[in-house]
Amino acid sequence: MPSSSSSSATVYSAPILRKLAEVAPQLQPSLRKVADFILRHPLKAATLTIEELAQATQTSPAAVNRLAKAMELRGYISLKAELVATLQDMVSPVDKLRDELAQRPDGAFGLHEQLQIASSNLGAAASSNDAAVFEAVIGRLLGARRIYILGFGNSAYMAGLAAANLVPFCDDATAISMEGGNENAAYRLAAITERDVLLTISLPRYSLDTLQLARFARERGACVLAITDSPASPLVEIAEYSLFAPAEHPVLISSNAAVLALIEALVAGVMARNKEAVSLAQELTESVMAYLHVPGTERAPRRPRKRRP
Repeated sequence: MPSSSSSSATVYSAPILRKLAEVAPQLQPSLRKVADFILRHPLKAATLTIEELAQATQTSPAAVNRLAKAMELRGYISLKAELVATLQDMVSPVDKLRDELAQRPDGAFGLHEQLQIASSNLGAAASSNDAAVFEAVIGRLLGARRIYILGFGNSAYMAGLAAANLVPFCDDATAISMEGGNENAAYRLAAITERDVLLTISLPRYSLDTLQLARFARERGACVLAITDSPASPLVEIAEYSLFAPAEHPVLISSNAAVLALIEALVAGVMARNKEAVSLAQELTESVMAYLHVPGTERAPRRPRKRRP
């Protein structure tokens, strides 16, 4: 296992966060709330006192200490020292901007702030995902007989985008959560088998329907993949592989910038590993060329014929 300072390491490959992700599902509710907060906000957690962490998680300092001891640490001081050692070279622009916005009397939020947030989440995504996991996800997509893509709320649009871009390069890719809501999504998923893949997309606040349908697909023997925000997501316990798209935003419920980047990365990864991708892309371009504006290929306007006297 590479050290946390290695260029190939990710935030969640750090021993302290890996251990936290492993023990979290077995914790009692109050301890699980603290663990989930740390997994979602590791940078912020490293800066908080025990009282501030208890307040942020609506628990108590005793619960924070019990979490540390459940991880075989002496207490919160040891847990915080581990977090600081892991994350000392990183900053959290989202938290900084949130504090800055709180100080603005007019509460203004502009384009520059949005670009800062997007850049922060993209950087966090780069440090949160392991290259081997990404390769494994690509392999599952390429090996699937059929790819079902699921997401509700704003994630439904991301699911549609993923399906539309994967279609030319996979045997079959369908977004099952577009029309008809959750009931029709369940109908479309009914035929899933062990030869198929379900790619789920869910950010806070997580959709219960997404979780239920993901469990159904796993019970049918299908491979479940997830794009979600962090190891604290309930999808992680269901999926075979998870890719993390940090979704922090000081104003919106969640940001989709990192989700979009991961979808584009998956599509590009599938294309790069598909030997027929070049010819498929060329055929696709040629088939729609008649409907596209290509500079230099415009037809000259016809001159009106002169009427004979």
